[in-house]
Amino acid sequence: MKIWNLLFPEKCIVCGDVLPRDRSGVCKKCRKRLPVIKEPRCLHCGKPLPSAVQEYCNGCSGRNSNLTQGISLWEYTDRMKQVMADFKYGGCEEDAIFFADEILEHYQKKLESWNIDAIIPVPLHWRKRWFRGYNQAESLALALGEQLKLPVWPDILKRRHYTEPQKELDHKQRLANLKNAFCVAGGAVDKMKGCSTVLLVDDIYTTGATMEACAGECRKMGIKHVYFACLCTGRDF
Repeated sequence: MKIWNLLFPEKCIVCGDVLPRDRSGVCKKCRKRLPVIKEPRCLHCGKPLPSAVQEYCNGCSGRNSNLTQGISLWEYTDRMKQVMADFKYGGCEEDAIFFADEILEHYQKKLESWNIDAIIPVPLHWRKRWFRGYNQAESLALALGEQLKLPVWPDILKRRHYTEPQKELDHKQRLANLKNAFCVAGGAVDKMKGCSTVLLVDDIYTTGATMEACAGECRKMGIKHVYFACLCTGRDF
């Protein structure tokens, strides 16, 4: 064991208790509390559905989308809100490794079936990145890319301007807030030549406005299939 782990033992991401040496990420008690999304799920975005006879959630039903399909791992419950807040604002960047392991535990076969060429994290505005010290979506994307043996392109998409936090806005306000918010970085055209399928990565999927905006920019560059993977999503019923 490294001296660092003796001085600063790993703690459960949910309850904060010190973990035994043979465990990582969560304790046994909290492992059972992780709200993994199970069937029935929306065929398009992966949100939980109230009934097996329903194929799409209210947000995806009848909507033209720039996204091909997506998955989310956990429901965005009060417990997971704190876990995601720690990941984004609490300096818990290293949790990305555990999160990537969990995504692959449940969705590796699906991700591999998508024949992804590259992974693109949803970008942060430079002001937010400077304040936090890192982009949590990029950290998660890098952890996934390492395990899937796929290139990660954190410099493809850029935020044009600072946007208000999406969590305080309704769907129409979210769309307006993100209008022209993203662009493809200069010099990215050559890098994307020959690339037909990408995976967008972010921590939370709510209405899909952010993912749609990013996917739209990818489509402009000739990407045929834009999939996404997120850690948490809410339910709309």
